[in-house]
Amino acid sequence: MSTPHVSLASRRSFTDNFYRFKQLAFILGATLLVTACGPSVSNVRFKVNSAPEGAHLIYRVSDQELKKASDWIYLGNTPFQGVRRIKEEEMKESSKVTLKVMRAGYFDQVKEWDGQSFLEEAEGRGQILWTPRLISQ
Repeated sequence: MSTPHVSLASRRSFTDNFYRFKQLAFILGATLLVTACGPSVSNVRFKVNSAPEGAHLIYRVSDQELKKASDWIYLGNTPFQGVRRIKEEEMKESSKVTLKVMRAGYFDQVKEWDGQSFLEEAEGRGQILWTPRLISQ
């Protein structure tokens, strides 16, 4: 009985494929590690109505400690229902989340939370719910 003959080319091909597999496994493992250690993100549902409807809705997150505010982010017109992805690391005690509703001919209406209260309300109610009544100028 003879032993099967494996050519040198077959051994090299197997070795090359094995090293490629190890490299791929390393890259996948590193990617999983980096994404698992990345910032935690919450999906926050918003439901904002206004009386009258058709007002512009914007929001921003400010850091009171650093005295730094992000730019205002336009969410849409009221009535508004949507979801925003918010980094939980931005929602610390020193953070302030501000929602603002604006419409021509009416005074702006503002609602504010500290970062922790904002997340607690979003998780507790399942959404941020606000219905400001606009006041004519």
